[in-house]
Amino acid sequence: MKMKLSISVSHALLGIVGLASTASSLATYAPGPSYSIGIPSSSTISQTSSGGIYFQLSAPTSYQWVGLGIGGQMQGASIFVMYANGLGNVTISARDGGQGHVEPTQDSNLQSGVTLLAGSGIVDGRMIANVYCTTCKLDSSRTSTASPWICAWNEGLAINSQSTSYIITQHAANNMRQFDLDLSTAAVSSDSNPFVSSSTSSSTGTGTGRGSAATSGSSSSGASAGNSGVTVVGNTFKATTNDQTAHGIIMGATMVLLLPLGAMFMRLGASIHLHAAWQLFALCAVLCGFGLGIKLAQMRSLLYNTTHTIFGTVIIGLFLLQPLFGLAHHIQYKRTSTRSPVSYLHIWYGRALIVCGIVNGGLGLQLAGNSRGGMVGYSVVAWVVGVLYLLLVVVKRTGGKGIQASGES
Repeated sequence: MKMKLSISVSHALLGIVGLASTASSLATYAPGPSYSIGIPSSSTISQTSSGGIYFQLSAPTSYQWVGLGIGGQMQGASIFVMYANGLGNVTISARDGGQGHVEPTQDSNLQSGVTLLAGSGIVDGRMIANVYCTTCKLDSSRTSTASPWICAWNEGLAINSQSTSYIITQHAANNMRQFDLDLSTAAVSSDSNPFVSSSTSSSTGTGTGRGSAATSGSSSSGASAGNSGVTVVGNTFKATTNDQTAHGIIMGATMVLLLPLGAMFMRLGASIHLHAAWQLFALCAVLCGFGLGIKLAQMRSLLYNTTHTIFGTVIIGLFLLQPLFGLAHHIQYKRTSTRSPVSYLHIWYGRALIVCGIVNGGLGLQLAGNSRGGMVGYSVVAWVVGVLYLLLVVVKRTGGKGIQASGES
């Protein structure tokens, strides 16, 4: 009888332990580095209010930095970057994703609620940041089964800095992932460090995100064997980068080279047919670049909320009228052999659109975070082409040889 009672009590205790072990869980994702996320049941975190959330970033020390972001894309995301601090520990830097695909900037308000917990540091050849954040917000509802997150990383020499505003090197195109998190799998029953196996879970860092001793509590290595509660959306950064590059090249080459050259042909005495064919080809290229721009803006949530996208759409719409003005000019000139008001409209309307297109290209380079060298190069080419065109106009007006063949110019 006592044996049966003992067995029953044992089974009951095991059941309680089993319930306790299943009451808390962490969502994990390991595309190279390892990420774990847990939300305490008492947390007030949501899409509209900040609250407590635990997360761990872990990667071998061969990684230069590792980042985790709350949000489906860099733009507007709350991003946390971990790197070695040079003192045998790690720095966790809270940053604002800004307009996306440029270096995120340090966010002091977000950083104020970030605490580096016990178990953080350089452990067995891995950088580990066990983090508790009270200033975080989700990019979804608290009960979402597809909460959007992002992560990125870069390999290389250790940063070894305690500064939370350290300028990091951009990651490679394939070192970024977007994933959806099932928040029901990221439930932590108690509001305490879920990443240490000992009872010690007090903070070993401060709100600055700089860890101290990495020995307080036994931390899990973070080397997850697989994913839990995560659906990988994909690696769209490479696609975004390719679209951005293609859009920039097509629109830049068309506005700065193709369209001005088409206008110059008339000044050099080329036939109206060559001029029309060239400019129609350039217009088709503009429409292709515009389509890529729309796709890119949708991917980055920049459609019609920036000067570049709004101004660009207006310019493209106005460009569609230019062939009609050109046709009217040609028909009128064939009848009278002289310019008419529509002729001057066609000429000056086209010039104005090209200038607007070049200016908007500069705005696009700025929006894309292009290098200073790239922007200088774009400006130099635009100025050179502009000067050449002006010289041709001046020479024609002064009766230069070899450019009078086409009176329609």
